Amino acid sequence: MVFDSRTPAVAKSHRGMVQILKEKRAEAHFAGIQLEQAIQVYDWAVPAHATALRGLGLSSDKVPSLCLVSLNGRGLPERISWQTRYEVPHQAMKDLDQKLGIAGRDLPKTPPVVVLVGSETAPTLAEAEAKLSSLRQSDWQQARIDSVRKMSELQGVPSPGLALMDPTSQKILWTRDLTQADSALQSLAVRLGMAYKVPDQLQWTRDGSTLLRVPGGTVTLGHNDHGDDSPRHSFNLNEPYYYLGRTEVTVGQFRKFVKARDNYRTDCEKTGRSFVFQEGQFRPMDGAYWEYPHGRGGGPAADTMPATHISQNDAMAYCSWAGLRLPTEREWEHAAGSRDFPWGDNWNPDNCRNSAGKQPGAAGGPLPVGSFPGGASPFGLLDMAGNVYEWTSSLYMPYLVNGTQNGRMNGLRKVIRGGSFGDNEVKDYWVTKRVAIGAQDATEAQGFRVCLGGPQDMP
Repeated sequence: MVFDSRTPAVAKSHRGMVQILKEKRAEAHFAGIQLEQAIQVYDWAVPAHATALRGLGLSSDKVPSLCLVSLNGRGLPERISWQTRYEVPHQAMKDLDQKLGIAGRDLPKTPPVVVLVGSETAPTLAEAEAKLSSLRQSDWQQARIDSVRKMSELQGVPSPGLALMDPTSQKILWTRDLTQADSALQSLAVRLGMAYKVPDQLQWTRDGSTLLRVPGGTVTLGHNDHGDDSPRHSFNLNEPYYYLGRTEVTVGQFRKFVKARDNYRTDCEKTGRSFVFQEGQFRPMDGAYWEYPHGRGGGPAADTMPATHISQNDAMAYCSWAGLRLPTEREWEHAAGSRDFPWGDNWNPDNCRNSAGKQPGAAGGPLPVGSFPGGASPFGLLDMAGNVYEWTSSLYMPYLVNGTQNGRMNGLRKVIRGGSFGDNEVKDYWVTKRVAIGAQDATEAQGFRVCLGGPQDMP
């Protein structure tokens, strides 16, 4: 294998190819072939390697390359008998199998059953199920799969785990643990002769959320001129990507959760009242809660409306049931976009539900989720400005040690984001705008959206 560690894209392809070759060798994929099953890796960034590669007639632009070579008496490469590029590792593997005359060796004679093994509550099991469903509707439409089944346990298969099973004999053909969904699905892809690309969109079975992928890594957040939103700074999210709900959680989705949790009662239901906009300010209203946002006299909310009168405690209870979590405020802000508003740097009142320039609450309340497609963020997320504020998991604290501070940044409050239908200043809809309230607080202007991603230790 020949690559160049100085080029990130080449190094990434190289890691994928190494993983595939290791798995194939462990599965005796090359058994019976007159082939020394040693994997030698050469890096153009290492001077001694570069000299050897030039001696074989290779040039540095021929990377990454997968080669078959003959060795001299000292076990060093002497002559290249075959080579192919491996920017796309699975295609290079197919080319190698074709060259060795073993194409299709791993594929079962009849399409196997994919079995997801483990508890329904196992996070990686639900993630693998959602990703597998998405792949079968897109990149894996031609994959030779009989069906997909879920089982609480299966002899010889780890839990949570992934397996291929013969549909007739029920024999286990292959298995992987599901400690990491992406790693297991990558291995499955190799076994099926398919490519694995992390899906851009998932349909989450438990609660019906549509989740959109957002790239992670190092992101830029905050604003130098926005008070407690400052300073503008870079931050490493410590995850290559994460998913966020396309819209806020709806009344219909929340009702499903309430029923599944033995008629769960929200914080405001326990106190018997919540807060609604009246005459330009929040006022307490008896009997107001997610199903009846203005009390029993106001009629029930439609299933497509955002679930409101939700405390952070309620939002976290929902996420726990759904196998998801709340986003951190940094994840939320990055997903909203690196501009003043989700749609760009210029304010447009037609792109969100708002009361800008009017009396607070003048808009009259939220609208059904997804009512403003023109206000989508760069990643396709809707209602990231206006409609209702959205809970995050973050404490209201200074961004940095030398960042803007105030007396309320004492770790006792939580951050909500996005502005609501009731805010009457344009700055309330900036994607960088931070608002702090108590975890138990709830109003008709607060909802939430869900997140799927690695655990976040940073607040």
